[in-house]
Amino acid sequence: MTDPYDQPRPRDYALEQELESLRAQEREGHSTPAQQRRIEQLERRLHGDERAAELRDRRERDRGDDDHEEQARNRR
Repeated sequence: MTDPYDQPRPRDYALEQELESLRAQEREGHSTPAQQRRIEQLERRLHGDERAAELRDRRERDRGDDDHEEQARNRR
């Protein structure tokens, strides 16, 4: 999982700001069907980015673990 203290990427920040703006319009009752679809799209994109980051971190950890195991085998 990504470090919660990492700064969000600028693109993520922009998407979150747009999403919050659309949600505010939805709460006020001014949301159109196109805006509702955009909300769904932004939510999928943000969650997809989170899953991709988690997978990338897991692969890096696994690769590091494999390197450590290989080095231990080579020392024997």
